[in-house]
Amino acid sequence: QFMSVSFVFVLQSRIPPSNDFKVGMKLEARDPRNSTSTCIATVMGLMGVRLRLRLDGSDSTNDFWRLVDSADIQPIGSCEKKGDMLQPPLGTSDVTSPHS
Repeated sequence: QFMSVSFVFVLQSRIPPSNDFKVGMKLEARDPRNSTSTCIATVMGLMGVRLRLRLDGSDSTNDFWRLVDSADIQPIGSCEKKGDMLQPPLGTSDVTSPHS
């Protein structure tokens, strides 16, 4: 078991990715409560290579952190380009889908 823990650390990059995000930027993010849903999120804070994100329509109690190179975040428009569904902000009923 010790070997598997050590192996994880070997895979981490020694050079952290750059953080070019700014507070207030919008992006698409997987909902941390439902990994099959992608929503619009706003960058609320930055700490090194981490982003504090808030799903639009949510409040600060639901903020979550992601690394800048996380597969859970993507530029606005990515869902549309891939034909995936983008969930509406919390509190609204419209679902954005390429088939709507």
